[in-house]
Amino acid sequence: MANVHHISVPSKVLFQKARKLVPPMLEKFHKGQQGRVAVIGGSLDYTGAPYFSAMASARLGCDLSHVICESSAATVIKSYSPNLMVHPILPSSASVKDPGSIDAPSLASPIIAMLGRLHALVIGPGLGRDGVTLKVVTEVMKEARSRSIPFVLDADGLLLVTENPDLVKGYKDCILTPNVNEFSRLAKALNIEVPSLAQISSEESGDKTSKEAEACEKLSQALGGVTIIQKGPHDVISNGVTSIVSDLPGGLKRSGGQGDTLTGSLGTLLAWRAAYHDALWDSGEQEHSKVAQNKEEVQGELESNKRMSPSTTLLLAAWAGAAITRECSRRAFKAKGRSMQASDLTDEVHESFLTLIGEPEGSKVPERL
Repeated sequence: MANVHHISVPSKVLFQKARKLVPPMLEKFHKGQQGRVAVIGGSLDYTGAPYFSAMASARLGCDLSHVICESSAATVIKSYSPNLMVHPILPSSASVKDPGSIDAPSLASPIIAMLGRLHALVIGPGLGRDGVTLKVVTEVMKEARSRSIPFVLDADGLLLVTENPDLVKGYKDCILTPNVNEFSRLAKALNIEVPSLAQISSEESGDKTSKEAEACEKLSQALGGVTIIQKGPHDVISNGVTSIVSDLPGGLKRSGGQGDTLTGSLGTLLAWRAAYHDALWDSGEQEHSKVAQNKEEVQGELESNKRMSPSTTLLLAAWAGAAITRECSRRAFKAKGRSMQASDLTDEVHESFLTLIGEPEGSKVPERL
């Protein structure tokens, strides 16, 4: 990790721990072991979001980056980059004979057939709100959950949770990434009262960050402990037990598509997390099988040289993904200012990773000039 002045000491400690999740570049690995990630999204009107998400996964370092999209979006997304594998197998009302009477599990079967080859899913970028598509994706989510395949939900993927919270309730391998409005809609759907970021910001006194963390924790608890990244002026990450705030500065431009860099980065980090727990390489940590169940135990794992439990690594992966995205935004805004676009964040993913986390010990990578 580079010695940069805009990173606080507590964040530097977390980045050092996050580096433990990164597989080193070793000759013994074969294609696919460093991550197979699929973005489920992409429709006639929205082709950029799945591209930005899948490219963030690829630029961060996953081996295989897929996009599973509606047929009308496939050729467009393929034209953006030959590096992505694009699969036009996501049904919509336009691609079925009778949209009012469908067999959703049958329509979902081509996507479900791919799940065994994937480490993580990103669901939502450019998904749209077509009724047939959402029913099919619901079936995919149910199957992914039954197989303990982690997934990230954003945009219209979050709409599915708003309409049916039981899809994710209690699933500890799930990350939700709501913005301010999406957070409020989720809270309303769950009948919980939490102050909005705007209400907290308008208060003249008090620890506003703690109140934001409490709101995020409350929503996570209502969903049975799923991990939530509440996006805002700073990001609050909570699993209902422990909360971490990403205090890195970001850019000041709010162009569309920046959240897709977050979801794609999370996809790769979740794939790396799976490799970490499969002990694909020697992390140099002491064996530790106890599950961290409270704030003190999580803090102990983050400060020790013991292997982390799945609950801690999920929280850490979420925090690292949020931090990398903020650094991408900061760097892109510094370079482009008011003209900054989502594609500028894509170009900053690798350097942001090197700056914040860096290659793990033992990686065989070319020396930087």
